[in-house]
This record gives sequence, C-alpha cells and structure tokens, in this order.
Amino acid sequence: MIIIALVSPTGGAGRTSLASAAATQLSMLGRPVTLIQADLVNNIEFQLGFSESSPRGLGHVLLQGDSLDSVLKPISTGFQLLPFGRITVAQQLGIDRILMEQPDRLVKLLQQDQFSDNSVVIVDLPRWPSPWCHAVMALSDLNLVTLIPDSGAILGIDGLLPHLLESRGASYFLMNRFDSSKVLHLDLWTLCKMKLSHRLLPFYLHEDQALAESIAAGTPLAEYAPRSQLVDDQQKLCNWIDSEIG
Repeated sequence: MIIIALVSPTGGAGRTSLASAAATQLSMLGRPVTLIQADLVNNIEFQLGFSESSPRGLGHVLLQGDSLDSVLKPISTGFQLLPFGRITVAQQLGIDRILMEQPDRLVKLLQQDQFSDNSVVIVDLPRWPSPWCHAVMALSDLNLVTLIPDSGAILGIDGLLPHLLESRGASYFLMNRFDSSKVLHLDLWTLCKMKLSHRLLPFYLHEDQALAESIAAGTPLAEYAPRSQLVDDQQKLCNWIDSEIG
C-alpha cells in the first residue's frame, strides 16, 4: 500500500480539490485508490458532486468504532471515499487525543481488508500543524505540500520543512493557483526554488476560475471543464505521481 499525504502550511491552498483530482486521475490509470478526508471541514464530497456531506465517517471509526464498510462510499469515477463525518468540537478533541496517545489505532485502521496491498491511499490533511499531520506523515510514502504564491504560505515552509525531513516518505512542494503573468508570483517562485531546490516540483497548477464554477455547479472539474488548463495541469501531476510511486 502506498500512502500519499496532502498537506499545506496555510488554508486555501487547494489540498482538497487536488486530492479529489488525484484520486480520479490515478484510478483512471488503473490504480485502486482510496481517498481519505482527515479534516473536520468535511467538504470533499461537494467537490465530487454530492449535495451534502456524510454524517458519519473516519472520525466515528476512530472515536466510536464504526465499521469501515458502513462509511466507505464508492465514487463513480472509480475510487472509494472515506469522508470525515460530522463531529462536535469535543469529539474532535477526543480524536486528537487518540492520535497523539494511541498512534497505532491509525495503523490498525489502514491494515484492514478494505485497503488492499497494492492500493493507493490519498489523505487530505488539515492545515499544518495538527495531530493528523503528525500521525499520517509518520506512515506516508509521499508527502505533497501545496503552496500558493502568497508570503504567508512561503513563510510557513520554515516551520514545516524540519518535520518533513523526519518523515518516513519523500516530500515535494507544489505551487498552486499560479499565474505566470504576475511579477509577484514569479518572484515567490524564485524564492521557493532557492529555499527548496529539487523539492519544488518544476511544474505548477494554474489559477483557473473553472474550479470555483465547478464547485458552485456541484460538478467535478474534469466533467465541468475537461479541456481547462487546470485539468491538464492535474493530469500532468498525476502522471508524475504514478511514476514516482512505481
């Protein structure tokens, strides 16, 4: 099993849209994929065309012992989704305590039969730092950090990078919502390249209004605007991921 962790040092960096796109594209390449949302925002289903989020999910599996079969959802594009579910703040604190004090609970969850030996598990994490980030990055084979061309995101790299270097898997950074016509974006790209060297992927995801429109329409981007620049970018990224994980 290959575990891919999607993380970012800021909110709004496009982790969730990238997670759903990666799950779709990798399943189209023949990979058995499970997409896990490990974020209490629990909004990934809207990006997949659902009208509401699931009331129960990963949070309830960890906290209350719900079975995986009862919360896993098959998606029409060929992968299975484990949503986070709706929980209270008190329940979230309980889950955080489990992750910090009993990290083996997450290991045992991923060892269940619903995750095959040759499967790819994509985990959409909350923004760094969080107990979820620490727990999943201790197990992941590939960490993909999404950045946006914003000074806050770039400054957040310094706090995250030491933990990535201690992680089990390889770590790379991806620039999202990039506009090469903007001088500021180009300057921040150069700064990231100096800071990250080969860890910054040599391609990026363009800013594309079609993404916001597809979410508002309740339609996956690849269906809403199949010829958009962002869909092409996402396909290129997923081909790279497919090659990277072997």
